[in-house]
Amino acid sequence: MMNITDLITSQLMSPDVLGKLSGLIGANESQTKTATSAAVPALLNVFGKMASTNSGADQLAKAMGGLDLGMLGNLAGALGGSQASGLGSMGGSLLTSLLGGGNNLSSLVGTIASFAGMQPGIMKTLLTYLAPMVLGMVAKQFTGKPDASSVSRLFSEQSNNIRGALPKGLSLGDFGSASGRPSEPARHGGHSPEPQSAGLPGWLLPLLALGALGLGWYIWNQNQPKDEVAIAQVERKVGPVTETVTEVVERKGKEMMDTVVDQISIDPKFLEAIRVGKNATDLFGGLTSVLKGVTNEETARLAVPELEKLAPMLTSLEEEAGRLPVEEKPAFTDFIGKNLGLLSKMIDTAMSLPGVKDLLGPVVGPMVETLTKMSK
Repeated sequence: MMNITDLITSQLMSPDVLGKLSGLIGANESQTKTATSAAVPALLNVFGKMASTNSGADQLAKAMGGLDLGMLGNLAGALGGSQASGLGSMGGSLLTSLLGGGNNLSSLVGTIASFAGMQPGIMKTLLTYLAPMVLGMVAKQFTGKPDASSVSRLFSEQSNNIRGALPKGLSLGDFGSASGRPSEPARHGGHSPEPQSAGLPGWLLPLLALGALGLGWYIWNQNQPKDEVAIAQVERKVGPVTETVTEVVERKGKEMMDTVVDQISIDPKFLEAIRVGKNATDLFGGLTSVLKGVTNEETARLAVPELEKLAPMLTSLEEEAGRLPVEEKPAFTDFIGKNLGLLSKMIDTAMSLPGVKDLLGPVVGPMVETLTKMSK
């Protein structure tokens, strides 16, 4: 059996497609690749939850029927010029009609953006381009026009592949289920442990090594033998990271359903530090990659637009750094200072080449000034 997630991801991960997507959303290719690899299985997971109900499967079938599958023959072309504008508009309408817009869509965007270290606005734009392509590639798996039954069957057959493709740490809860709302962590009795005030070092240890802090069993509707729910919950916590594994066993008459939800949450005050660290690493990686390619005046001219693409990342990084917890700022400024020192040597080498300084100076100069301020 083919793996729908691998099939779709492989087509979207081509250099041409990633390059076009990066330009459209204003992010570098590394960020776009990370975000896309998380967004594709996330979208498929949401669509799969929808397809588990008759109304949701019918809604998906109708949405697929309205797509122009011809665009899938040349994805990079569909992301260029006026076609890209039309695709983005289609994707925005598609997401709103399927997910309901408002808080539902914002919650999905925020969840994936937080995982990928991307600004929610940029992630939302990425999803508007990905949604019609992902759903279109699903539609191509049917020999005829899809209906609710065939859509439900396909997503049921692919459920293990889709769940297996979700990156560890990306928890969508029951988003996309009949409730239409993202899940909230299950609550259990007893006193919740106080958040630990650990710093970043050490708290990103593998979660399998964490100790269990709590285990509770609850039986609901005990007086209704034909409709019972049992919930088992285990919480594991270290530093600002909490993993909550909830198993829900439902019995309705003779039918039983066993669902396991694995949720990862991070103390909000540390979440910004994670994002900033990742974004700073991506920024320096992008700058290094571009500057390494400057060997003469011609390559410098080609480097200018690539450097300009990184400017929004620097602006975002500066804003995010201002929101860091006080205790994390010394480590951040030290990180910026050390990387800026290495980058400066590369800049000096490039600027010494004939004709390069006049081309790169107006772009690189302000960026170095901003990074210098952030290193103090």
